[in-house]
Amino acid sequence: MNTKLKYCLTLWCFLSLTACHITRIVPEGEQLLVSNKIDRGDIHGVDLSDEEKNLKQKPNRELLGFIKFHLWAYQYGKKGLGIRKKQRALRRLAEKVGEPPVLIDSNKIKISAQKLSDFYFGKGYFDNKVTFSIKPKFGYKKRAKVIYHANLNSNYQIRKLEYTTSSKIMDDILRSNQPEQRINVGQRIDFQDIEDERNRITELFRNRGFYTFNSSYVDFEIDTIFGGNQADVVTNIRSLTENHLHKQHTLERILVKIDDALQPDTVLHQGIQFVEGSYFINPIALSKNIIFRVGELYQADQVQKTYANLLSMDLFEFVTIRFRQPTKDSSNRLTAEIILQTAPKHDFTWEPQAIYTDRSDVVQSTSDQNFGIANNFRLNNRNVFGSGESFSLSSLTAFETQIRRDNNGSLNGFRQSVNAELKIPSLVYFERKKISQNFTKKNTRINISFLHDRNVNFTRNVIPFNFTYAFSKKRFSFGITPLRLSINQAIIDPDFLSTLDNSGQFYTSQLLTNNIVAGPKATIHWNNKTNNNSSYWQVKSNALELSGNLASLYFDLFTNKTGKNREILGVKYSQYARSDIDVSHTFIWDENNSFAYRLNTGIGLPYGNTAFLPFERRFFVGGGNSLRAWRPRTIGPGGYRDSSNAITIEKTGEVLLQGSVEYRFDIIDKLIDGAVFIDAGNIWNYSKDDNFPDGEFKFNRFYKELAVNSGIGIRFDFSYVVFRVDWGISLHDPSLADDEKWIIKHFSRNRWIFDHTAVNFAIGYPF
Repeated sequence: MNTKLKYCLTLWCFLSLTACHITRIVPEGEQLLVSNKIDRGDIHGVDLSDEEKNLKQKPNRELLGFIKFHLWAYQYGKKGLGIRKKQRALRRLAEKVGEPPVLIDSNKIKISAQKLSDFYFGKGYFDNKVTFSIKPKFGYKKRAKVIYHANLNSNYQIRKLEYTTSSKIMDDILRSNQPEQRINVGQRIDFQDIEDERNRITELFRNRGFYTFNSSYVDFEIDTIFGGNQADVVTNIRSLTENHLHKQHTLERILVKIDDALQPDTVLHQGIQFVEGSYFINPIALSKNIIFRVGELYQADQVQKTYANLLSMDLFEFVTIRFRQPTKDSSNRLTAEIILQTAPKHDFTWEPQAIYTDRSDVVQSTSDQNFGIANNFRLNNRNVFGSGESFSLSSLTAFETQIRRDNNGSLNGFRQSVNAELKIPSLVYFERKKISQNFTKKNTRINISFLHDRNVNFTRNVIPFNFTYAFSKKRFSFGITPLRLSINQAIIDPDFLSTLDNSGQFYTSQLLTNNIVAGPKATIHWNNKTNNNSSYWQVKSNALELSGNLASLYFDLFTNKTGKNREILGVKYSQYARSDIDVSHTFIWDENNSFAYRLNTGIGLPYGNTAFLPFERRFFVGGGNSLRAWRPRTIGPGGYRDSSNAITIEKTGEVLLQGSVEYRFDIIDKLIDGAVFIDAGNIWNYSKDDNFPDGEFKFNRFYKELAVNSGIGIRFDFSYVVFRVDWGISLHDPSLADDEKWIIKHFSRNRWIFDHTAVNFAIGYPF
């Protein structure tokens, strides 16, 4: 019999046997709940996707949608070998992993039916009726499913909408913001929309000076007496008390206290009183991050922005903002008190590291793995100049050894990096501009580094400098680097270069060349996770990165030098444009299962003075966060087939396209999760290169050149960090001949599992 068929039959038999005996722990006269079904008619496009959350009983968890692993583990521990005294580990398996059977309970089913009816009522189906029936599963005496029969009838719509309040000021505010209403005439009644309208009204008034206003003062009356599935909705804005209207509050005083600041003497700046203590912070720096001012109406949004700004200064462990009213009830004045508890001025961290990587930086052997040790030192100095600035100095020293399977010895590597960064808690120059008031978490970062990287094949020295503005607005975070300069020096060992063929020598010389990268850069990050925890998106993008344009403009205007490879102080400058975007979506199916999707694409185009995109800015695939069946930089470009050299050049490209789909599930609650994934992607050159046949991007064939892998993973969730192990299995390799690309068809061959799989160890989720 074919070996593949044997594997499939063995797996099928195992799953069938576990499924047949899964009910051995179901008591006589009881039934195992295998599924819930809600039977209802057409709802005409109304979203009722949350209805199953109202069911009190749900079937046992399943992996991959059909394997009741947790129930099987429970049974194995209780009725299998776990009952033997010596098998304590199996008993623990039942306790930690196992899940007792969910037995049909008529009382819980009745409660579920009532909750479903309440849910439909809240969606506007006031005349709904929900019943249920229990149906044994065909051929199984101890298994049954529950069917909920929902007769919804027609939903009710808003015939008339009215807002009532005893305050003319509130009336005017409501009318001026009418376009933002969450409920309108002709709309289906939905209690969630009504709750959203309550929150909108509350937020609206609290941002117009009504400090004492909250959602409890907003009531809704729904009158269905007119029939015809029509209802009148009246929104009542109740007064503060029977004899007192809501008042708008004005800030009379703003007081800032830092730590032990107790003395009565204060410093006044822009109407804000600063009580000086032993920890001095320039009032000018603090006032830039306090949004509200004396004489202004109270606004809740400004309070939240001030919280965010002060915490983003990275000077304080706790920030408290509280408001006090005068003892007289008739007063509409407020005193704002900001209490700041500072973090230690200095802190030092030492992080010894063990290194296990799958690549060196520029060239690699086809079977190398890197092992080594490193020390990471970091020194932070907060409020270094007294105006909230933070200065950090870090150093990383690493030694690596490549252990090669060809027994040709080991390759030693050394890396030393030093990084210095100054963070200023404001947007330098722009802080007084009106546009700056629209953003929060504002800071300016000045960063300079030095990297020395050396092994037997090359030596690199890199000095990058960055001047960056970082700021946020709602769910967006921005980074704009108007000034970016990187000086890169590389020396290639001539003996190593001579071991490569002509194309390899050309490619390596282009990768490891002295160059200057100079130009602006802009990044964007957005996510909506807090808005919807069950289905959310995340977008990360290096929106635009440019280099060399100002230098080229200088040469064009003031010199006679033309063509490529023009130099500044004897070093060629790189000229290119680059952009990439990484989009991911997570869908929480239920508390035990979720799906995650990712698409990452980018392009980098050299032009003008440059024919080859700098190595640091080229794209690559492979590794723990990309194609997990390949090591980093071992795939591509396109359908290029590598030479038979003992040492291959790292694979990089100018065009990137990759995607992943991952199914995630619980194994042990809040401790161990599992995953099944599929990755696909590749990198390409933008234009044809004779050194890399079939390496350029073509619309009519790029989909044939996607590397594809599948795999499984285990994630250990330790609350503060997630440790991940992913096992990737190659399916499609575009670098092979056409009839050999689908390498999965040879999985039954000897040692196939060792030659076409990879294990990745990483921290955090891949996306």
